[in-house]
Amino acid sequence: MKQGKDRILAIIIFIGGTLIVGGTFYLIPDKDQTVVNGFTLFGTFLSLFGLLFAYLQIQNIKTTSQQTKLAIENSMLRINQVLSISELSKAIKIIQEIQSFIIQEKHEIALMRMKDLKFILIQVKYNEDLAKYTNDSIYNKTITDLGSDITNLNDLIIGHKKGLNFSSLNKNLENIATTITDLENKLKYKGYDT
Repeated sequence: MKQGKDRILAIIIFIGGTLIVGGTFYLIPDKDQTVVNGFTLFGTFLSLFGLLFAYLQIQNIKTTSQQTKLAIENSMLRINQVLSISELSKAIKIIQEIQSFIIQEKHEIALMRMKDLKFILIQVKYNEDLAKYTNDSIYNKTITDLGSDITNLNDLIIGHKKGLNFSSLNKNLENIATTITDLENKLKYKGYDT
């Protein structure tokens, strides 16, 4: 739209300038109305017109560049959000696996998956786009509780503990799943078409 207006403006300036140059040429004394002076006047006008035209083109390129930059930033934000949602969905699947491994008494595998889950939770916590959702006490508590559960399960596996309250561990996993699901839904249903 802006380019169309710039073209019309350029045409008007060109026609107006040509008329002014022509009128100026006929207003100078007859002895100075030579072909060389005519070319000089018209050449000067074309040079000025060329500079104006170049300026308009640079402004168009600048506007297009700014719009492109904004579109890229919005796209990168959206890609980052989609990747974050994917990571959160992956975390929920890992929680289900951990619960299954605990039921099957495959504690070593459950411990490894709990460490994977903790890594994802910490990674999501430091995502700048998600900071407003993850910088709260509930999210931080889920990471702390998971860390305690990892330590307790590790102590059970290496023999430093005789038993572990798996009901409490499962409750913590469910709390983590609830927190993650809430965060995932906030990201999914937030308006992005700005």
